Amino acid sequence: MHITEAKQLFEQNELSKALEMLDVLISEDASDFRSLLLRGRIYYKMQKWGDAMNDYSSVLEIDPENQEAESGLAMAKSILGYFTPDMFNP
Repeated sequence: MHITEAKQLFEQNELSKALEMLDVLISEDASDFRSLLLRGRIYYKMQKWGDAMNDYSSVLEIDPENQEAESGLAMAKSILGYFTPDMFNP
């Protein structure tokens, strides 16, 4: 089992199969930010905003400069109508 297979399933819109595979990969290595990022994208596509935000946040803990995770998190927050003043006043 490898992230490449999960990406192929994602591209084929086999989201639940890709999620199952990613859950296993992440359970084996919680610091695998590529798997977390892909799972965040899948959750986002499934409109599971909270789950997507959790995965994007986890990616940013591992890789604080990850642009895709930053933008995904920002988009999910805006969809949910979140406003975080801490983002503007660190």
